[in-house]
Amino acid sequence: MSEKSSTTLVTSRGDHRVLRFNQGALETKSNSSPNEIEMSSSSVRTIKQHPMFFFDNILVAIQIEDTLFNVHKYQLAKSEVFSDMFKMPKPKGDQPEEGSSPENPIIIEGVAASEFATLLTVLYAGQFSSNQPTPDASLIISAFRLANMFDFSELRACLLPLAEEKLGDVDKIVFAREFDIREWLAPAHIRLCQREGHLSIEEARKLKVDSVLMISRLREHRTQYNTAIANFPYCRNCTGWQYYASGYYTCKHCNSPGNESYVSYYGSGSMGSKTTTNDTTLEAEVKKWVEDGYAARAD
Repeated sequence: MSEKSSTTLVTSRGDHRVLRFNQGALETKSNSSPNEIEMSSSSVRTIKQHPMFFFDNILVAIQIEDTLFNVHKYQLAKSEVFSDMFKMPKPKGDQPEEGSSPENPIIIEGVAASEFATLLTVLYAGQFSSNQPTPDASLIISAFRLANMFDFSELRACLLPLAEEKLGDVDKIVFAREFDIREWLAPAHIRLCQREGHLSIEEARKLKVDSVLMISRLREHRTQYNTAIANFPYCRNCTGWQYYASGYYTCKHCNSPGNESYVSYYGSGSMGSKTTTNDTTLEAEVKKWVEDGYAARAD
């Protein structure tokens, strides 16, 4: 019969509890009574900190606008800006260190408290957390903006593919301009030129004049046109129109009834489906326009 396994954590500090797993059952003992301790080794082991999961429990007080935040230092240290701040010499004498208490917070200006709360929401919401937020577009943009401002490089790298997935083409262009992501500009502009729907007023406001003019011009060149010449005969397949010598009908345009010859429309036909600019030409023109720096302009 095998002996029971025994695992005991020994430390030089005061009383601590020992969690002992014996054949799947958990036993809890305290080392306040020396007789309860079983040594798994005749010598005391050297205890080392785990490189990833030994967290600094120091809290840093931050004031933004009229709101106080108390944030773990190890979270803020993921930022180059905060990390450099923590390396600065501490004040001499009895002067309290900034951020050491809610009475002596680090004051941050030029940032909205709501945006900082969004940053912390994403920062604290781990991959397997039940509180992980649904990454909608507004949350991603707000969190990425502050991650970029405070140089949270890992968080920024995590948020970027989410932004690419969640943002529409207009918002991608605005986002790419703000954060200098040039590789997003050409594909987003091309898709806006090729889509069926025109730009809305709100989309035009976001894009600004240079992008709106370029997209409108290329969309106009891509519009379908008819190559028919007056007084020449054409078949239904080419024109999309079918002639009927007589019959009862109601005109779709003016709602007038009739009982004579008429034509019925079946589609644009091969003559009406031509465009002045093919996709290859359009893509090349947009890419050249982006390379020349026009797409990066915000006005």
